[in-house]
Amino acid sequence: MGSLQTPTPPERLAEQLEHPSAHAIWNRALEVFGDEAKARSWMDAPRDIFGGRSPQELVATGDPAEQRHVLEVLIRIDYGVFS
Repeated sequence: MGSLQTPTPPERLAEQLEHPSAHAIWNRALEVFGDEAKARSWMDAPRDIFGGRSPQELVATGDPAEQRHVLEVLIRIDYGVFS
């Protein structure tokens, strides 16, 4: 069993969006999906919202704009905003 993730405070989210990183995105995915298997499944599957690419592909580009997009989608999922 994995450890429980503590919710990310809003000021930390703002910092992560300003300076996204693969580590922050993975931690957010764990927080949103609750376990590593679900987070990995979401990260590895191609998604329409990312133009048919997987979130992991975008994170791997190292491009802050691409990483920010993944993080924004994870935040929207976490807060129940799907549009």
